[in-house]
Amino acid sequence: MLSVRKLLGVLGIGSLLLGVWWGDNTILAQTGTTKKVIVATKIFPPLVFEEKGKYTGFSIDLWEAVAKQLNWEWEIYGEKTVDDLLSAVEGGIADVAIAGVTITAERDKRVDFSYPYFESGLQILVSTRGILPVKNLVSFIFSPLLWTTIAIVLVSTFIAANVVWWLEREKNAEMFPRDYNRGIVESLWWAVVTLVTVGYGDKTPKSIPGRIVATIWMFSSVLLISYFTASITSILTVQQLSGNIGSLEDFGDKLIGTVANTFAADYLKSQKANLLLFENINEAIAALQQGKVRAVVYDAPVLRHYAITKGRSRVRVVGGVFARQSYGIVFRQDSPYRELVNRALLTIQEDGTYERIYQKWFGAQ
Repeated sequence: MLSVRKLLGVLGIGSLLLGVWWGDNTILAQTGTTKKVIVATKIFPPLVFEEKGKYTGFSIDLWEAVAKQLNWEWEIYGEKTVDDLLSAVEGGIADVAIAGVTITAERDKRVDFSYPYFESGLQILVSTRGILPVKNLVSFIFSPLLWTTIAIVLVSTFIAANVVWWLEREKNAEMFPRDYNRGIVESLWWAVVTLVTVGYGDKTPKSIPGRIVATIWMFSSVLLISYFTASITSILTVQQLSGNIGSLEDFGDKLIGTVANTFAADYLKSQKANLLLFENINEAIAALQQGKVRAVVYDAPVLRHYAITKGRSRVRVVGGVFARQSYGIVFRQDSPYRELVNRALLTIQEDGTYERIYQKWFGAQ
């Protein structure tokens, strides 16, 4: 039977070994020299792509730079949604998660975030096939702005023709006959020619008052033609915005699609938008092209990438970026990795690595 002294000695050695083992593993967790870090991600172009099990993209390149800075070994796997990423980190399935996860106060109750590494926001995607050419033509013909512009031009022309006829009918009856019916026809011809050519054409006022009015009409013609051109351009531009959607104020009661359990969904709910939620962005875009929703609101980088790749000529991004947001790397609360990753992020920003990665995927800032 062991004596008390021997028993205490054994316990002391055991405690010492346990302390060394625990300390070593804490250090390993902090240095990452032997422990493999498990990283969760999700498809989020252009930040994360997946092809044949291999992940690429801005966020992946950024993580590779961070892991290299920390001398960490790591392996990556995919989840389907942002909520799945948060749950994986919460439950200890993954050590970190990175894709395009927006830092929010609500999510910060569940997990911790790194320093923001990408500034983003929401934008609007609409279909370019939402309005048929015939509908465009009808909309153009019955545009109130078009008819207001035409009325202003016609009334101005009629007034100028009458004034010049009245001033020229006595001394210049050859060009502007005294008879009103005949004279106004000739005077209208003069006014129209002057309007579209900014010149007299084949008729010329001879009296001093007539020439003064004609000069005023020539300058007025320049303004009227500019006004007419600007109005037509405005009408056509509005039509090209596919249903006049360019900002949140244009939504009205139109049905808007976005992805459930995302920053976009939370924001649009706060704006009381008429929402249809989808499991992922591909389903939302498919619904847009099928006419089930009038527009899709989601993270700007994702919508822009789709619009210039798979959606070219079929969809377009309209309006500016709104509801600004920041993406961060996700950790369990009180994770020892967080502070180390933050330091690495600062280092790669200072040494130019971040800028090189950004330019690779997005071009010069």
